[in-house]
Amino acid sequence: MNDRELIRKIRAGDKNALDRIVDRYYGDIYRFCLYLTADEAESYDITQEVFLRFMKYMSSYSHRNLKGYLLIIARNLCRDYFSRRDKENDMRISDSVPAVLPEDVYAKSSGTGNTELEHSELRYLFQGILSQLPAEQKEVIALRFGEELKFREIAKVLGCSQSTVKSRYRLAMARLRKEMLEDEN
Repeated sequence: MNDRELIRKIRAGDKNALDRIVDRYYGDIYRFCLYLTADEAESYDITQEVFLRFMKYMSSYSHRNLKGYLLIIARNLCRDYFSRRDKENDMRISDSVPAVLPEDVYAKSSGTGNTELEHSELRYLFQGILSQLPAEQKEVIALRFGEELKFREIAKVLGCSQSTVKSRYRLAMARLRKEMLEDEN
């Protein structure tokens, strides 16, 4: 059953349809929040809030891409989290380090046998570099690798042009490559 049919059923009062949407997108939303916040407990809370907000504003939902809509809500809630955290702790966004690294990123990063130790080292290096990226670049990396979205889809989620997304991606990847090459030397 597609998202449109499920939304029609939810609006008609079918609670099972809502469960199906949560089951379908919960993991993606949680993973995205985890990339941005690097905090499992906060990511869990934010993900819960995403679905609560979706239910609250269901009557006004008119988008074609439900996953994109949920990711927009998640992004905004993550930004709210950072604003609150910055006010409370007087910290910068760049201090947050993603807790996970996409398997395909570190698997392609090393030319050697990719032992478990190498994976751990690359993950640690990647997290350190990623923590230094501006939030806009970090979001693009999270959506590109974590959610495997295309640039066109990322542009819709972030509310900017596709060329801006590509520029942020290129800048982030150049920084990642440069830092990883410097670490090898």
